[in-house]
Amino acid sequence: MPHLTVTPEAASQLRLQLMALTRRLRLEAQDDELPFAQLSLLACIERADGTATPSALARAEKLRSSNLASLLRELETGGLILRAADPEDGRKVRVRLSEAGRSVLEAHRLRKDDWLRAALAGLPPQRLELLLAAGEVLAELAAAEPPTARQP
Repeated sequence: MPHLTVTPEAASQLRLQLMALTRRLRLEAQDDELPFAQLSLLACIERADGTATPSALARAEKLRSSNLASLLRELETGGLILRAADPEDGRKVRVRLSEAGRSVLEAHRLRKDDWLRAALAGLPPQRLELLLAAGEVLAELAAAEPPTARQP
């Protein structure tokens, strides 16, 4: 199989297409009761599955500790998260979603999924199949480590 070269233009075009879809999904969720930063943090807490510490959340979400502290306070005040001392190290705090937090996150996802499902239903079967297969590749790209510098 021949080696394909990705041109800067092709990479830029794909980036723009992905950004357009991301913007559209955000637009579909604009009726969310929470700002995007809070929803993103809720999703990060969910992914940690009860093991989230504030410092790990700050790293994962690329937030300064002061910004994270403010978001956590707002989420806790809203009853969307619960904080508890780490059972193994009482100096650490663990953060997890409350049932209300899970419900808000699920409603947010359903709004976006409903729009996407309706949009996908309008595609011809061949294009839908192609797009669903591309989704697997996009997931691989999202999880990929940055390439290391090539040696001459």
